[in-house]
Amino acid sequence: MIPKSGNRARASIRWLLPPKEHEHELSTSVFGLKSMNRTKLLRNSVYRHSGSALIAVSWFMTAFALAQNPPLSGDPYAARGNAESPDGRYEWVVRSGHRIQYKLIDLRSGKTIASVNACYPEPISSNLQFAKAYGVFWNEDGTVVALDELNRRRAGYLYFFVLRNGIVSEIRVNNLISPTPDADESRIVVDPGWVSPTRIQVRRAVKTRQGDFYSKYFIIDFTSPNAPSVQLAD
Repeated sequence: MIPKSGNRARASIRWLLPPKEHEHELSTSVFGLKSMNRTKLLRNSVYRHSGSALIAVSWFMTAFALAQNPPLSGDPYAARGNAESPDGRYEWVVRSGHRIQYKLIDLRSGKTIASVNACYPEPISSNLQFAKAYGVFWNEDGTVVALDELNRRRAGYLYFFVLRNGIVSEIRVNNLISPTPDADESRIVVDPGWVSPTRIQVRRAVKTRQGDFYSKYFIIDFTSPNAPSVQLAD
């Protein structure tokens, strides 16, 4: 059951994750290394992958702060990232008609150029609240965008969209990263986000058939947007 607004602060992550996984999430650092200083790790990653360090530090740290899925603090139903593209031409919106959908709007023409159904598409208030807690993460030049639904006990989906010359191509993350055989439930989320203009880090959260929980991190490289590559994160 979705907690009422007065109980959000108390219920936030406990509602979204079982207690055992909640403890795992809080104890795992950005790259799954508890002993490493998070700020230092983020700074080193930025300097290694970006030509403009000062701009990239601000960009990357902001992305990290907004990308946690589910959020580790604050309102779990708040939207994450930035719905509008870096050049201000496109914007993601949530629409509720016969079904709940995410729509990518060309702000110049007002036309919908891409759309995808929400994980829970029935247009009732609880599903709409869940849908509006999505994350949108654009790369630096606005050519690739990740749409990341709220990770509600491993429900929801992660999509990528590539924009080239006004044409949008959808890429489902499950087509890039193969399922893990020991999973009873599995979900891939953005975590922490873009580590360079073409590379984004994601996390696969797994509940095994034995009831254990673990996470594994991957880098998806969109240097070739129509044929992105995947590797395990360092």
